[in-house]
Amino acid sequence: MIDLRRLRHFSALVQHGNFHRAADALHLTQPALTRSIQALEAHVGAPLLTRHRTGVEPTELGRLLLRHAGALEGQVRDLDRELRLAKGLALGELRVGVGPWGGSVLVGPVVGRLNALHPGLQLKLVLAPWQELPERARAREVDVVLGELREIEQLPDFECAPLSPHEVCVVARAGHPLTTKSGLRAADLFDWPLAGPNLPEDAQRALEALAVAAGVPPERLRPGLLGVTCDSSGILRQVLQECDALSFMPRFMVEGDLRSGRLTTLPLPGLKQSVRFGAAWLRGRALGGAAEKFVALLNEHDAALRPGPREAQSSP
Repeated sequence: MIDLRRLRHFSALVQHGNFHRAADALHLTQPALTRSIQALEAHVGAPLLTRHRTGVEPTELGRLLLRHAGALEGQVRDLDRELRLAKGLALGELRVGVGPWGGSVLVGPVVGRLNALHPGLQLKLVLAPWQELPERARAREVDVVLGELREIEQLPDFECAPLSPHEVCVVARAGHPLTTKSGLRAADLFDWPLAGPNLPEDAQRALEALAVAAGVPPERLRPGLLGVTCDSSGILRQVLQECDALSFMPRFMVEGDLRSGRLTTLPLPGLKQSVRFGAAWLRGRALGGAAEKFVALLNEHDAALRPGPREAQSSP
């Protein structure tokens, strides 16, 4: 059986390119590192490195071993974390990657509740653009990512726990001129600046299709459609309160502003848009106790955000 310690030594040597830098990084002497690599090559029965004056490079067999070494190290790290979690959530760690749009609104109360239940659990929130989060999960920098379901479903190497659909409504400041307009039509929305997050291509096409279906001439549409682009839902709500821009937003994001009267929704007949979010993790990577608890609490919180029948009927 290959010694995992020697695999780490070999990986470090390839990473740093020579024995001197690798030995320093590993806190070993050069002779000790040399003996470790020689023992690994003896076990494999073939050279793993090509040595030259400026350093070392892996042979073809060395590159094969390196690929497996990286996977093994990741599995060992996962096992170490799972063992700590098995001793109780108080000794564990959970790293959640969230986008600045809907995920950040959903995740806050869930993390707060998880901390209240397990105050010893180390919780780390990584806020980043959605485009970066899958790579961070693949690099094992985060355990779970939270994003829009349509984007998660495009990742074949991820498993997903989908959340419920949420109503999307047209949001405006209180007192916006369109709030008093009778017979509001979809075409009327495009007379005003639109605000929202950076739109993926399918969402932009859907918005363009809405404009075309409403009979809006192409010359009335802004390039990219949005007059204000902002990936932070919190900042976007503040923007809407100070100007006449409109935004298509999930209702749960603005519920507090609607209750306070700072924002309002425009009753647009025929608008039946919804959005779904989901939690995702690398396929084949078992969820630990902390991640499972997080997903369970996330589902509970998501269910609580859905309006009851009476509330849904009274929504504008």
